Amino acid sequence: MRKLLAVGLVSFVTSAVALTGASQPRRATGGPRRPAVVVVAEPPISPRIAQELGTLRWSINHEQVLEYFRQAIRASYAPRMRNLGQVEQYRLVEQRDAEIRAVERTYVEFDGTLPHRRWDTSFVGEEYTQNNNESMLVYEDNRGNREFFLFINDRLWKRVQARNTAGARINLDDFATQLETIFGPGRRVMDGARLRTVEWRDDTSRLHIIDATTFYNAFCLIYEESSTVAQLPTLRRNVATRATRTTSTASAAVPETGNTTGDANSDIVDRITGKIRRVQNADAGAAASASVRAPTRGATASPPDAGRPAEPDDDPLGGLGF
Repeated sequence: MRKLLAVGLVSFVTSAVALTGASQPRRATGGPRRPAVVVVAEPPISPRIAQELGTLRWSINHEQVLEYFRQAIRASYAPRMRNLGQVEQYRLVEQRDAEIRAVERTYVEFDGTLPHRRWDTSFVGEEYTQNNNESMLVYEDNRGNREFFLFINDRLWKRVQARNTAGARINLDDFATQLETIFGPGRRVMDGARLRTVEWRDDTSRLHIIDATTFYNAFCLIYEESSTVAQLPTLRRNVATRATRTTSTASAAVPETGNTTGDANSDIVDRITGKIRRVQNADAGAAASASVRAPTRGATASPPDAGRPAEPDDDPLGGLGF
């Protein structure tokens, strides 16, 4: 059974949420409603952030991140090569090296050229700018979840963990509540009555979540180095220009559920627990998903999260990275 790098067991239970509408009396003034006041305060401290970030620390360069994955992939193949004949060993070496090359090919420099703008309209399109010496490396595990490593001046300063829901019935509030059982209570930022994000911090990092389920069927956990965030106005000297996301692009995102029973929810457990299907054309970067995702056929480990003990493949939270 395949092994995944994951942290311990935490129950992740979701249920369908019934939406009820409550009619509000019309205001006597008839004027527009005032936006909710958001209290500005520092997010609470969460020691769990450092644990989740693992051994890949801020300021390392992209080659060091690649070397981590090379070593992790090689280590995952080593036990399988024991007591094999030369031909079988050679076949596994080829498979292992192909998996390493697939990760290496994901590295992209955001230099403004057309081939390097494919991610501009994706759910990570707001996490970087073009022509400011920024770059990115992508890893996709064998469950379809992706992690994005972002660099500025070839220094790691941001990690985005994208958890694909594939249309599962869970909203941002439910997702945030589950995360708070792991990271502790966070600062909830509201947009009127709607939850916009939840934030945490520690001595070096900040973490917040975004809801990209409307167009991209994903929730994202965004980790950032606090000191780099404070310097962004200086580091990003060129004005950001990017393609605009459009409804027509997003509407092409059709879940590929693999369901042939006629029941739209027959695989709901798989989709919630991380054993979730891919979404075709869910973002501009999806055109290159085949090259982004490392081959996993026959692999015994998947290293999207650094410094984590191996857990069995049937761990229901393995695909969520918790």
